Amino acid sequence: MNIRSLLIPLTLSAATLLASPAHAADTPPAQCTPLSGEQQIVRAGADKNILFRSGADHYVVHFRNSCTSAVLARRLSFKTDGKEAGELCSDGRSELDTGRGSCEVSRIEPIDAEQFKREARHRSR
Repeated sequence: MNIRSLLIPLTLSAATLLASPAHAADTPPAQCTPLSGEQQIVRAGADKNILFRSGADHYVVHFRNSCTSAVLARRLSFKTDGKEAGELCSDGRSELDTGRGSCEVSRIEPIDAEQFKREARHRSR
């Protein structure tokens, strides 16, 4: 076997391994926010997103796919990394547990209290 035929695959493998961490560094980490004991979920129109209040913080929680099971669920809760959530994270780390299934959280959009109230009134019509 020729040394040259061994060096080409080794060089390509090394280049692939070296490129992977650089790509991982370009990928932003999931956005996470701590959850407080007092929470409110407004689920009217919940198949794409919900309004969520945790303490004094307000959010629109967007789902990766449609979440029709949230509309009729009696109880909703968040899980992060497969466990009861102490924090809510984006990029699929957290999911809304509807009892009938779960919906992946893709993005968490912070909003102010006034916008939360307006959106909640609008959704309840």
